[in-house]
Amino acid sequence: MKVLVITLIVFLLSILNLLFMDFLLGFDLSESILHLLNPFWVISSAEYVMLAGLFLLVIGQQIYTIVKKRANKQDESN
Repeated sequence: MKVLVITLIVFLLSILNLLFMDFLLGFDLSESILHLLNPFWVISSAEYVMLAGLFLLVIGQQIYTIVKKRANKQDESN
């Protein structure tokens, strides 16, 4: 769970950093958001698969760890 929270915090901080840099360059909020989304408009389908795989790997690892901990707690209680 800690890894997931840290990942989300790093993700949010990187987005805020990019938005702040766009503000320093003189762009308004709508243009800054377009600059954030532009890389996702130009990637190919193979890159979407890789992005989804990375996302599933991060989330799946957290789910596996939680399930394993719950199984260990149930084994210890019996």
